[in-house]
Amino acid sequence: MLRLGTLTLSFFLLAPLKGAFAANSFAGASNYYAYALPESDRIALLDGMQAAGMKVLRTWVSGQSAGQKGSDSVAVPDLEANGIGNYDDTILNLIDQLMVDAHARGIKLLIGMYDQNSLQAGDIYGSTYGVEGFYTNADAINAFNQRITHILNIHKNSLLDDQPWSELGGYVFGYEAQNEPMIFDQSFYLDHLSWICNSALQIRNNVGDTDQLIFTGGGSAASSVQSTFFSSSCAIDVIAVHDYNDDYDSFMSSAVSQAQTANKKLLVEEWGSLAPSGSARTANLESNVQKINNYKVPWFYWELITNPDPGEGQDYEIKVNGADWDTLSGLSESTAAITNAAFDFSASLAL
Repeated sequence: MLRLGTLTLSFFLLAPLKGAFAANSFAGASNYYAYALPESDRIALLDGMQAAGMKVLRTWVSGQSAGQKGSDSVAVPDLEANGIGNYDDTILNLIDQLMVDAHARGIKLLIGMYDQNSLQAGDIYGSTYGVEGFYTNADAINAFNQRITHILNIHKNSLLDDQPWSELGGYVFGYEAQNEPMIFDQSFYLDHLSWICNSALQIRNNVGDTDQLIFTGGGSAASSVQSTFFSSSCAIDVIAVHDYNDDYDSFMSSAVSQAQTANKKLLVEEWGSLAPSGSARTANLESNVQKINNYKVPWFYWELITNPDPGEGQDYEIKVNGADWDTLSGLSESTAAITNAAFDFSASLAL
């Protein structure tokens, strides 16, 4: 993540993009540990999103220690904490509850199968195969494919008639194999884009419902967008842009056009504005959303929390109903009012 600059506001919208649809745009948010929050905090997060008109919550299947971002989240073991292929469904059971709670508030989940931060931290995959080996070793690739199959078809949601996630299109917006795959080394990333397409194919082979979309998982700003992803031979449905540089105007127009031509979709899956609160942050939040809205694509904020912001690291967190929430929720509502969106996500948003 790179530090944001404070930019001058602009209050105009571009003319409708070629190939635009009658559907409206929309907003969402990420919280990677939402399923581990106490019930009251989990509900507060979802209620806030609902009030702001947000439609999607992004999270992922990676174990976490307790107290994430200063919250009261509980420790959750990873799906394979006890060994590769030795599945502990604790985390999946928690996400089962999250998807039910979200659905009740008109919100669907975007679920990552894994997080590259866990890999880099030396989890079971990192310690067994090494960071780069996870993407290149045949045994690692096979093991991860089996993880995907377990998540999507072997595990059943006991709260929803024991259905697998692959059949819960009313609750799941989409999937991605990994959050920010290979973002730690851009050369390695560019040389191994096939891993993203192949992992997407493994997801699609497990999920016949094409309204459950498959995302790239995001990259570093403009490098999120690669011609490989637009190929009909790549099982990716949605190119996910992660941008903390405020530089959408340098690549977004071309990216949207390429996605439309390829009959694929694109959205800004991660962006954020650095704390502290105040007029500069308000202006930056507004500037970012205005730029994104110029291209009429959806966006998900990184990230929403339910406790006072602990100010850890590069601090983009916004507390629901806390400082800057009124600004962000208002921007979500204004995004939802944008007509003739660049892409039609309505079938995948349907509950």
